[in-house]
Amino acid sequence: MSPPIVFVCGATGNQGGALIQHVLEHGVKVHAITRDLTSPAALNLQSQGVSLMEGDFDNQESLRKSMSGCTTLFLNASPNLKRLPAEAEHAKQVLAIAKEVNIQHIVYTSALGTNNPEGLKNWDPRSLIGTAVLGKQVIEKEVRNGGFQTWTILRPGNFMTNFLYPFVSMYQGLVDKGIFTTAFTRETILPMVDPNDIGKFAAAVVLDPVKFNQKEIEIASQMMGIEAVMSDLSQAARKDLQVIFLSEQEIMEKVPQDLFIHGQLIMRDMAQFVDMEKVKEWNIELGTFPQFLRREKERIEKTYS
Repeated sequence: MSPPIVFVCGATGNQGGALIQHVLEHGVKVHAITRDLTSPAALNLQSQGVSLMEGDFDNQESLRKSMSGCTTLFLNASPNLKRLPAEAEHAKQVLAIAKEVNIQHIVYTSALGTNNPEGLKNWDPRSLIGTAVLGKQVIEKEVRNGGFQTWTILRPGNFMTNFLYPFVSMYQGLVDKGIFTTAFTRETILPMVDPNDIGKFAAAVVLDPVKFNQKEIEIASQMMGIEAVMSDLSQAARKDLQVIFLSEQEIMEKVPQDLFIHGQLIMRDMAQFVDMEKVKEWNIELGTFPQFLRREKERIEKTYS
């Protein structure tokens, strides 16, 4: 049986890049598109044998050309905070082209809690975060009902990369002042996930789509309290990083104008969606936050120096 050929959305990003590294080890061919074929990330992928074409998700022709001949689609749609409906629109377009070019296997990385956000104590469907989650619900439904031979939905938790440049900008004051001011509480447990572990799960699905067919899998690498996260991060950054827990009144004052504080409020009880024993039953080795920080030493230095 010939190895799969996978089209990877977001090939130069954290999730897509991790998947590519793991599938290339198994002789899987990878196709992708990028806006700039001459960027360092694109050149690195091409040097590893990835078939790259210039294009973006608004260019159906480049998508069609790059996806032709592929057996598998790794769908990783990112929210556009300036126009939230664009995420679902792009995903639907990619899925439609996948169907057109006879791709049979779909791997979609959604987000933790997408299937049951109403279970969150502070869920607000009218918020920007709520709108983004509901958009992912639409994509999940499209994947399930798309008529593909196999499909799998992965739902990762809080990305460890959120504490690195450029994503760390969502935590105002953490880098420049060394203070993480948050709507999380001391009791909040974050389902932290290393994008490399998402890549491992996605690669396992690509290599054995039947085993993972119609599975919806929550993924976390390590469950951590906020103070433990700051402690590990402080040690890695060689910088004293403190956390300030906002009062409920302070949070309510900030929510109308601070998307990220509102998001943290909603995410307080996100850990309820992950059963680590079930995650481990897949026998995929999981990383830890300290391991992630050691691997990303250069990015830590760039972020916090």
